Amino acid sequence: MVARLVGGVVVGVASWMMGVDAAYTKGEWMKGRATYFDAPNAWKQKFSQQIFGDLYGNACGYVNKGAGRESNANFPFLANAVAAVADFDPNLHDGACGSCFEIKCESGRVRNTPDSRGFIYSVERGFWETDPNATDTLGRRLAKRGAERDVDDGREYEYARCWNESATIKVRIIDTCPCNYITGTQEICCGPVPHFDLSYWAYETIAHPLQGKINILFRPIQCEEDGVVLDYELGAKARISRTIFSDGVVGAGWAWLPYKDKWLVIERPGYGRNEHAANCLQVDPGGRIAFTCWSCERQAKPFDGTYISLWLRTSCTSNFDAPMYLGISTRTRKEFVNGTIVAQESESQVGTKRLLESTFFDSRTIDDNCGRRAVVPLAEFASTPARANTFAIELAAPTDPAWARTVEKQPHSVTFCVDDV
Repeated sequence: MVARLVGGVVVGVASWMMGVDAAYTKGEWMKGRATYFDAPNAWKQKFSQQIFGDLYGNACGYVNKGAGRESNANFPFLANAVAAVADFDPNLHDGACGSCFEIKCESGRVRNTPDSRGFIYSVERGFWETDPNATDTLGRRLAKRGAERDVDDGREYEYARCWNESATIKVRIIDTCPCNYITGTQEICCGPVPHFDLSYWAYETIAHPLQGKINILFRPIQCEEDGVVLDYELGAKARISRTIFSDGVVGAGWAWLPYKDKWLVIERPGYGRNEHAANCLQVDPGGRIAFTCWSCERQAKPFDGTYISLWLRTSCTSNFDAPMYLGISTRTRKEFVNGTIVAQESESQVGTKRLLESTFFDSRTIDDNCGRRAVVPLAEFASTPARANTFAIELAAPTDPAWARTVEKQPHSVTFCVDDV
């Protein structure tokens, strides 16, 4: 990645990443841009000309579902530590869900395309023009309008100022910023500038939200507390975790896709192995929880190992009586062009689903927290599991003959919890 500044304009498509005439080296800060989504209700009402979205409608499926659960009050992560990422760059977007990035603000004229001077300041859409005295949740005001007049063309361009350019935040990706969407083309997410949509609460940590866009520096990191810096050029290979969920921690790289569920709690305390938190849900027959790593079959190949293991709890009295299947598959997402769907989402089974039989469990009895560990060789599913990007735990369909071998002898909804997947 190479960049050269000419008259304040960065030349070269990929050059936004570096800002220096040098090859990328692991750990280096890369240049990007950020907007924000969601906001306190009062902010949304005041600036109603904008569309803010919400945290719990995220594309990664990170939401506690059920009556009274789908709100920011029950969001499974800290609201000031999450973001969405644009989908135009595979190194950032493939396996993005649950991945973590370190970000800091950079004051200056907001970056646009290489052949432009920036974003022309819009008086009609400007937050400042609606209320220049608007305060963030900490009561801070923006000292100066976010605009700079160009000495050559005389026009005003968006200019953003940071609270502290040396301060950094750590965000987990929970959503995508699609270039092509049902509402049309979202040019800000189409590149060439790497773009993040921070939550309002993450954004206000580094800049005032009256400034709708800011420049950022960013780099991929591990989500653990030590935050080891990762290699951007390795993309999903560097970022994704082979552990999807364990001890209440969501693994980097995995989106959650429940189906035919009545409710779901991503981290239910005390219901996992050794009384850790577990992912728990109730599904109807044919329902499931699936975990998918966006486009990871291309390079990261999360299923190129030897086995899948998980800890499963269904009932403390009639444990594992319900017929449960495991399966791997390849999922694709909807594709849009100018607001029109050109390809529907699809899922192709890789090999054969496997009924969770006693031979896959490491014990014939449940442990102290009503669960057992299962280990299933990937060869049980298919000879080419590396083609898969999705793993599913599924309750048998209503017509499955396996129900006849259960105590109830007929299909019914089941509550189950998983851990150490």
